[in-house]
Amino acid sequence: MHWWVFILPVLLPLYVIRVHLGPLPSTLLELVLLLFFVSWFWVRRMEGVRCASQRLRVWRWPLSAWVLITLAAVFWSPSVWTGLGLWRAYVLEPLLMFCVLFDLIQDEKDIRVLQTGLWALSMWVAAWALIQFVTGLGIPHPWNAAIAFGRRATGPFPFPNAVALLLAPIGAYAFSVWKRDRDLVPLMACVSAVAGIACAKSVGGTLGLVAGIWIVLVSDRRWRIPVFVTTGLVGLVAWIVPSIHRVLAKQFLFQNWSGQVRLMIWRETWVMLRDHWFTGAGFGGYPVVFKAYHHIKAIEIFQFPHNILLNTWSETGIVGVFVFVWIVWTWIVQAKHAEKDWLARLAPLAAILVHGLVDVPYFKNDLAIVFWMLIFLTCTPLDKKREGERAE
Repeated sequence: MHWWVFILPVLLPLYVIRVHLGPLPSTLLELVLLLFFVSWFWVRRMEGVRCASQRLRVWRWPLSAWVLITLAAVFWSPSVWTGLGLWRAYVLEPLLMFCVLFDLIQDEKDIRVLQTGLWALSMWVAAWALIQFVTGLGIPHPWNAAIAFGRRATGPFPFPNAVALLLAPIGAYAFSVWKRDRDLVPLMACVSAVAGIACAKSVGGTLGLVAGIWIVLVSDRRWRIPVFVTTGLVGLVAWIVPSIHRVLAKQFLFQNWSGQVRLMIWRETWVMLRDHWFTGAGFGGYPVVFKAYHHIKAIEIFQFPHNILLNTWSETGIVGVFVFVWIVWTWIVQAKHAEKDWLARLAPLAAILVHGLVDVPYFKNDLAIVFWMLIFLTCTPLDKKREGERAE
């Protein structure tokens, strides 16, 4: 089963390969997950279920609430069949995986197996993106321009931001592990994440990763003052130097085309949510419900409104927003209880929330699984008794 713990993160991008199980649409990743769950239950049976249930503890209520509200949102969605498929990929499978990890991973050796899988994922996705960026091979339109005209790598995914959404939280977590252990492999994973995001040219991903690294550095008292001073000086230079100021203002004030598109989406989504404030659009129903509120024909209708608050609200309603905040708060509290250097452990959460200001950091097959993997890795107390038995 430990091979599964390593392989599962490495294979997350397989969701891009679509398959059918009879009449049911699925992905190759879902078949891998199905095999993972069947293998686990065959090996562990009810003993594994009992062990996972006992160790879930404080997560039982947030998880139950998230399952119930998202499932309810499926049935008030105008696209129930679509909603069920997305609910399976974004809620059911990630949470089943999360529960199974509580049985399979109980000491530091087990943790390192899962970490190694994430490091390998970061490295191979970044390598793919780097090769793409240099050669231009396999990049879909319109990102396959010449390097001088803004080429952006997409890796194994259909669009560039998918690379950054995956690598930013993993890179931030890798940096926190490297700072604690001074191991070369997580540092390589972090550097790979930086390279992959650079090749994808994602501003949101860059800011998310920088936020995560910044959190790790300020968590150390020795680095806190130098980091604050450096941050202040960089901000001052950016404000004083006109050329830098103009570039940053264009990004942060949403003056470029990408920013303008987001502002238009958010305005129209807000109008929609004023009419559907309690239920939102329902799980998978945003493109259908939003269509009546979409008046700017120059831009397409996206699957989500590209903001972590609006994404959650439109998919699950206002109750779902509160449940998601509950999950994030539980993550923070449990990270604080798990280890003294708890602030550094929140680096991936910082990356997710910052990038989520302008994108969709959860509602995607691989991202939902990585989200719960990172929760497990950063805030789950280990079994000290089992660690002692292994040491003996």
